[in-house]
Amino acid sequence: MELKFIKTSPTENMTLLIETPVPREQHLEVAEKLIAYGSVYAEQAGYIEEPENSLAEKRLQMMAGEFCGNASLSLAAVLAEEKGLNVGEETEIILEVSGADSLVNCRMRKEEQGYSGRVSMPLPKAIEHKKFHLNGEAYELDVVVFEGLSHIIVPVSLWGEDAVEKAEQAVEEWAKEMPAAFGILLFDEENGTLKPLVSVQGATLIWERGCGSGTSAIGAYLAMKEGKSLSVSLKQPGGIMGAEVSVENGMITALHITGKVSIVAKGTAYL
Repeated sequence: MELKFIKTSPTENMTLLIETPVPREQHLEVAEKLIAYGSVYAEQAGYIEEPENSLAEKRLQMMAGEFCGNASLSLAAVLAEEKGLNVGEETEIILEVSGADSLVNCRMRKEEQGYSGRVSMPLPKAIEHKKFHLNGEAYELDVVVFEGLSHIIVPVSLWGEDAVEKAEQAVEEWAKEMPAAFGILLFDEENGTLKPLVSVQGATLIWERGCGSGTSAIGAYLAMKEGKSLSVSLKQPGGIMGAEVSVENGMITALHITGKVSIVAKGTAYL
């Protein structure tokens, strides 16, 4: 099998966009092979498809059918590149994306290197307070629930120096009560840092260097906690991503992420 791909770096959350059509039932299997160390190597993959809605330029179908903000940024950058923008020029890209009930609006700006973008995100379906157990300990944590994807917010102080090891143990232990795609977000609210561990069951378990959905989850969590609209910048291992949240009458009415993305490679993969 020969597969055309584009490799992008949205806040170093290395992403493959697969151009060659692949049957949906093979998406996860093929993507898992492509993102492996012995192949093209990335943290995640999505497929570029033709949209059903004529208002969208393309459809992004993620490897596990989830929504991904960084992959949306990536495809928007690819489409903006095709428009031949000059540095400083902006364009609007509208996409269909798996896991999103409505079209995704992306505002892209050409920079000296790559693009900066602002992407509309699906609104969370709920923010729940749930009890989890690990190694005989009980924890009450907040979970931001999106369509097909949930993020568990863990204060970085909870596990201290053992946070990375505990988070990896927790992913395995909590997977049975979470959707196929979920994350554990080690969040330091005081210092504005985020370290995201993301699992796609049966495919990947990765400490992402920049997580779009995790960024939006933290933004939504803080907005509801404070009961007001807000903007937040989060320092992640790969750089800074932002979330902008609008709140009206105690409800989140709009959610956006901001970040930078560059196109780093194009080619053909062989499976």
